[in-house]
Amino acid sequence: MYERLNRFSLKCSLKIRILCIIRGIYTKLRVTWVHRKSDDIQLLTVGRQVHSSDQRISLSFRYPNNWRLQIVYITDRDDGVYECQVATHPPTTKKTYLRVDVPTVRMSVTGTGDVTRGSNDVFYKTGSTLEIVCKVVHAGSNNGSKVSWYRGRQTISTGITERTSNDSSSTTIVSTLKIKHVQKTHSGNYTCLVGSPSASAAVTIHILNGKQFYIEITFSTNVLSFFMWTM
Repeated sequence: MYERLNRFSLKCSLKIRILCIIRGIYTKLRVTWVHRKSDDIQLLTVGRQVHSSDQRISLSFRYPNNWRLQIVYITDRDDGVYECQVATHPPTTKKTYLRVDVPTVRMSVTGTGDVTRGSNDVFYKTGSTLEIVCKVVHAGSNNGSKVSWYRGRQTISTGITERTSNDSSSTTIVSTLKIKHVQKTHSGNYTCLVGSPSASAAVTIHILNGKQFYIEITFSTNVLSFFMWTM
């Protein structure tokens, strides 16, 4: 049995292809891809058929002899050893060890005119200044990773500032989205994302207008009171 081990470390990204080029007399033999992680073994492909239930995984065959395994939206669960096996006796195997670095992403919301906050919802009054801060921490260098902003599915490209700092063990990116004089049209789900949906954070912003009113809710002997604005 012939084994070859390659090692790769990469950041969370949209897509990766692991090459397996078959040469000589082996080109007509069946090729199988297997993923090993700890004690778990998963059969991914056999020939040109995909056996994995994970729709992110596919075989990107390139004629005449490159059996490329493709994975999109890389996450930390894709760590492990990928084996390209050729049906010889004993099997000929090429192993690729993949380590995925998923950055830590945290989001905070500041600004003026803050009404109230929930776990993932923040309410503002029209005319306020909205400021959303996205803090990304990479282990080691960031290798050019960029922070992308979205409101719903719409890309945001204005009102963004960014600064990067480094120390001996990590790289920190602080990306800030600032919107002045917010209106109801600025309501929505705001997401900051670094390479892959697994490295993201989100918050839902509600912009309220109208007159302030008072609500009182009574639970037995406890009274809960708060202010809100009409929609």
